[in-house]
Amino acid sequence: MTGTMMRTLLRVLLAGLGVSAVLIALSILTLGAGATAAAGERVFDALSGWRGPASPPWPPTMDNELRFYAALWGAYGVMLLLAARDYAGWAVRVPWLAAVFFVGGAGRAFSWLAVGAPHPFFLLLMTIELVLPPLLVLLWWRAGGPSAPKAWT
Repeated sequence: MTGTMMRTLLRVLLAGLGVSAVLIALSILTLGAGATAAAGERVFDALSGWRGPASPPWPPTMDNELRFYAALWGAYGVMLLLAARDYAGWAVRVPWLAAVFFVGGAGRAFSWLAVGAPHPFFLLLMTIELVLPPLLVLLWWRAGGPSAPKAWT
């Protein structure tokens, strides 16, 4: 695969993750964390056939805290979209953006160890958060790392 193809794939992944982050943040901010999570669980259950229990209702303090963090998640999504749009200007930031996503997945893993397994939907999210960042960094490296062609916008 050529460097141009690597950059294109990387930009598509950054944009997809960015759009997802912004949409999830907007859902949490407007509908609430519990409703957003329940919707994800229902879709997962329908697609996978999983028949376990749904997560219990989320307490108001958790909803309050997660609506606050949703703004940060949305800002992260905007940064990913900026990186996808202006790759040449943002290329040097790609490993850091990937690292933030990876640390979020590690946080889910620590939670699983500390308090028990969440709904399988959240285990799927954790897997994505732990697998996608190394792929992003590999694509970034193979695409030329921070020395991306300045004409690539």
